[in-house]
Amino acid sequence: MKKMFSIRRFKISAAAVVFTAVVICAAGDAVPQSSVSLDEYLVRGDDAFRRGMELDSSDPDAAKDYYRRAILNFEHIAEEGGVQNGKLYYNIGNAWFRMDDLGRAILNYKRAALFSPNDQNLAQNLEYARTRRVSRVEVPEREIIFKTLFFIHYDIPSRVRLAVFIAAFALVWMSAGAWLFMRRGYLKIMITVFSIVSVIFMVSLSVEMASRSSRPEGVVVAGEVIARKGDAETYQPSFTEPLSPGTEFRLLERRTQWWHIELEDGARCWIPAGAGETVINW
Repeated sequence: MKKMFSIRRFKISAAAVVFTAVVICAAGDAVPQSSVSLDEYLVRGDDAFRRGMELDSSDPDAAKDYYRRAILNFEHIAEEGGVQNGKLYYNIGNAWFRMDDLGRAILNYKRAALFSPNDQNLAQNLEYARTRRVSRVEVPEREIIFKTLFFIHYDIPSRVRLAVFIAAFALVWMSAGAWLFMRRGYLKIMITVFSIVSVIFMVSLSVEMASRSSRPEGVVVAGEVIARKGDAETYQPSFTEPLSPGTEFRLLERRTQWWHIELEDGARCWIPAGAGETVINW
């Protein structure tokens, strides 16, 4: 009886394996079709952007129409195709910048930086777009000093910090394993050093993850936005001048029609929900 049960269970398992293989093969066959479609959108987007650059000086209106087409194709790849990478968002940012939309240009440059943190061209374009903003939010000196002291957290990309943490954590256990067989003093030093490094980078990554989930970064993308002291038009403006497109912030609270945000200088205010977008929206 046990033997019959084992045979039956084996048949069921074998059938499940075959079914899984069929599903995987079917999915694999479907991938090229989707890739071809996305490739077409990419080609259309690149062609439209290139054509826009050719017409930039001679026919600005026609150029902007081509940039708009490029954005539609690139955003289709990101939103409908589920493709997210630094190059794609960099292209979207460039197209928005060519259309003089600093808000969406900075937004997409910051999205691109999540995937390509060491891209020098991207960093230069982002900084240049920031200098074009009408309203300037000065970062407090104490904030600059704080970021300088904790440069590991602010200056080293998260992917690099993750790689360092994994390497240090693995070396801790390798050194500990070696210590069991060789009681050498240098192994104790290695265990201590790698433990400290792994803890530092683990804390840094944990803080960043918590900050991104509880206080996500965002950018003002609407025209000039009047920031208010409360979540209604009846509240007084928070500042004498409106916030211009491209103003960066941290989202503190999200309500139906209003967002509570914190600017780079620490000032807090409310803006209409449609006036800004978060960098991470997926």
